[in-house]
Amino acid sequence: MHLNPRLVAPIMKHRIEVCKRIPGPKSKSMLARFRELNGGWGVPLPFVQTVEGDGCYFKDVDGNTLMDFASQIASNPLGYNHPDMKETVKQYTHTAPVKIAGQDFIAREHLDLLEELIKITPSHLNSAFLINSGAEAVENAIKICMRSKPGSTYGVSFEEAFHGRTLGALSLTNTKRVHKKGFWAFNTKRLPFDSTAPQELEDMLRREGGDDSCAFVIVEPVQGEGGYRPAPKKMLQGIRRACDAHNIPFICDEIQSGIGRTGEWWAFQHYGITPDAMTAGKGLQIGATIANRKLFPAESGAISSTWGGGALIDMALAVTTIKAIKKHKLLSHNKRMGNYMKKQLLELQFRHQRVSGARGLGLMLAFDLPTKEERDAFLLACLQKGLVLLGCGQRGVRLIPPYVVEKEQADEAMQVMRQSLAKQEKLGPEIKKYEKCGDHPI
Repeated sequence: MHLNPRLVAPIMKHRIEVCKRIPGPKSKSMLARFRELNGGWGVPLPFVQTVEGDGCYFKDVDGNTLMDFASQIASNPLGYNHPDMKETVKQYTHTAPVKIAGQDFIAREHLDLLEELIKITPSHLNSAFLINSGAEAVENAIKICMRSKPGSTYGVSFEEAFHGRTLGALSLTNTKRVHKKGFWAFNTKRLPFDSTAPQELEDMLRREGGDDSCAFVIVEPVQGEGGYRPAPKKMLQGIRRACDAHNIPFICDEIQSGIGRTGEWWAFQHYGITPDAMTAGKGLQIGATIANRKLFPAESGAISSTWGGGALIDMALAVTTIKAIKKHKLLSHNKRMGNYMKKQLLELQFRHQRVSGARGLGLMLAFDLPTKEERDAFLLACLQKGLVLLGCGQRGVRLIPPYVVEKEQADEAMQVMRQSLAKQEKLGPEIKKYEKCGDHPI
């Protein structure tokens, strides 16, 4: 069943169209100046994009039309210029301010989002704290759990986890050395991201001072930066049982996997469990820490933020996102398209020996290539053909299309990937030379 084209962003008729080699001259110039002025350097993709686009497609400053299967790292779930989002933005065109000190001055948008958010969470998760980003949502989740366990001395996360870049969240992160090099961290224990984790947790509690020493366990039901790996069902259910048995708050980090991406509102719903606290961000357009009201500190000012729940337009867009997912039945659409694309990845894996580990839930999909070098070369090859993809883990490729993706766009993306793989296979030993073409690495 196709989505009604009048209800979602119209698809550009010309599809992918690369008229100038990527990066084009305008992008090169702007990226060079950006590099001079920008203090944080995350190795941007080698183009400068515009706001011009429809659905899965956008244009860069050089006039190329690219297909976005990265969705702004899962932060643009409805694609480009979705009519519902555009209508919401229009309401704020002549409004000032669009940002208030949201924990001291409450606006209608704040309450609207809290009400919509609580409608799509399990009934016992009946309260939320709105904040600027996913990392800040994690910070506040671990803070409220720490406060509920006075005397605790450590938290528990998982190998290959990514929870954010602020210092508390970074302490829980375990993906790449560059994220943590030279930064302090608080006491964190690690569990393997596999079915042995529940027993490892039990053993850890016996070694490390018992139940009262552990403030929380935090997990991504589907690891994001760590490789788009869905957790084993036995692992999540076992961790839930262990946390119940030892009175340890259990946090699910849903920043990348939540808001419908996996075909459920939250990825943990695939596992038949519920957490004590959870985090949301990215696709929500704003960060949120969600828990039972009793878990939040009763003391005024224990958690707060000037801009927490203060970005009026972001909160309005979050409400629109939730309502659009419901109105256009995008949860079932994401499941259906996810199944379609996963079959395509399995076929790709069958036909290309270098492709392995095809996996995913809904529109959170990935596969692996043999080495990081081959993966990076593949990403660049796809980009030069107009398809934007991202890496994950050590050698993974992730596919994160907008929720408005249809079979035509999935087929177009797969065609680009097949062509890029075929070219790599033909190059063989020259793969590293091919990787370095263009001025910017992926």
